[in-house]
Amino acid sequence: MSSIFISINKSDTLEKSPIDKAITRIAAALARQRSLIPPGPGLDVSFLPASDDFQPDFTGMRMGGYHDDDPVLHFHVAIPAQFAHSPLALRYVLAALEDALSNASDYFRERHIAFDHIGWQRVLGIAASTSEEPPESAWNEYPLE
Repeated sequence: MSSIFISINKSDTLEKSPIDKAITRIAAALARQRSLIPPGPGLDVSFLPASDDFQPDFTGMRMGGYHDDDPVLHFHVAIPAQFAHSPLALRYVLAALEDALSNASDYFRERHIAFDHIGWQRVLGIAASTSEEPPESAWNEYPLE
């Protein structure tokens, strides 16, 4: 079985901000859907939201770090500061994950490695159907089963 890892590297000033809540919501929802994740390589997506006291050293998305002995493709996503407190934060996170899926699909196709892009999109779609406002503790609402 494959897996997905979602993390956030943020300034303390973004604690419980819309971007923090959006990433937490989607990470918890994806964890809850782990039995639906298609077999094959896994994904590791690290979000780096910009703030007054933290700026990623790149823009957009970086990809790399895949090895056959640890079949997880790594992504880093720099989030522009305007999304930190935006009502569009969840949409931005979902769009970034869609972009990561497309990039992963292209990467694996070029290397002739099976990757179920449609299956991954289905899992992300289920995760996206959660409400935009996460509870105080998303892990209580979405326990790992």
